[in-house]
Amino acid sequence: MNSMKRLQGIDVSEWQGRIDFSRVRNAGIRIVYIKATQGTDYVDPYFEQNYRDADKEGLAIGFYHYVTARTVSEAEEQARYFASYIRGKHQRVRPAMDFETFGKLTRPEIREIALCFLTALESETFHVPAIYSDSYNASNNFADDRLRRYPLWIAEYDVARPDMENPWPSWSGWQYTDQGTVDGINGEVDRDLFRHTILLDTPDTEDGTKHC
Repeated sequence: MNSMKRLQGIDVSEWQGRIDFSRVRNAGIRIVYIKATQGTDYVDPYFEQNYRDADKEGLAIGFYHYVTARTVSEAEEQARYFASYIRGKHQRVRPAMDFETFGKLTRPEIREIALCFLTALESETFHVPAIYSDSYNASNNFADDRLRRYPLWIAEYDVARPDMENPWPSWSGWQYTDQGTVDGINGEVDRDLFRHTILLDTPDTEDGTKHC
């Protein structure tokens, strides 16, 4: 893939139902993020089907996990859970953390949970993961220099470019609408642009010894 080219992508879950990935690829989509897991007891019911069908069409696949942790120990447990489901699958895109609902967590607690999840996931997968975040959380709840090493996949809609008043020098992914349409998908779907920094080229870590 041309490293200078912005690649068209989508992210999908059970909400899209059965997807015709042959038509999706013919529509120009090159990257697909697939929801895998949530918490420590939920697997998206279309996870395996989406993976098999997207992989068959040669799309660049990444997986994401919806974080519900409220402690660092829960974060580490969820990272292991996520990794256990994506291990061994053909992935060309960084695994991603989707952490967007915080309950009564304080900002320092949010940052520690995020860092713990990402650190544990990196240890489990041997790849530097990505952070999925809307622009507000990227500029506020995740505004921690320790998180800068994790590529940012930012969500912001109805703008010419995403707000990057945050610790990251640039975005690796931009979810620019949650009301997109793509041939092969019934109804609306999230649409994204991705840069080459979201892709997995080589392993990013030497071992799996990091812990929270």
